[in-house]
Amino acid sequence: MKSKLPANFLISLTKGSVKISENNKPAIEFNTKNYDRVVNIISMPVKIPGKKSAIKRLGDARDLAKTLKKEGVTLDIQHNGKLVLRLGEKAKPKLSKIITLSGDIEIIDIKALRLLEKQG
Repeated sequence: MKSKLPANFLISLTKGSVKISENNKPAIEFNTKNYDRVVNIISMPVKIPGKKSAIKRLGDARDLAKTLKKEGVTLDIQHNGKLVLRLGEKAKPKLSKIITLSGDIEIIDIKALRLLEKQG
């Protein structure tokens, strides 16, 4: 049974921000306002375990993206302030729908996504 904790957490937040630092340098910034959530990854402070590629992990995000869309919430994932991935309400996948098998996940920049994969 999959946990709904990430979706519930993202849906319940309506205003605020969190900044995570590593060695006194910004690593991750999270901002939320109304129905928009933004995660800006500056550097990956931890390694993500597992051998799945970033593209295959996107398949795991389908349920999250579907729930976000149902609630009218959008999650933008950025790398150094540049939009890489969009999940939920405002996602408008074209070719990425073939890769993710979801109408709720839009890959904006595949090269930046691969770069994030190498960092994590």
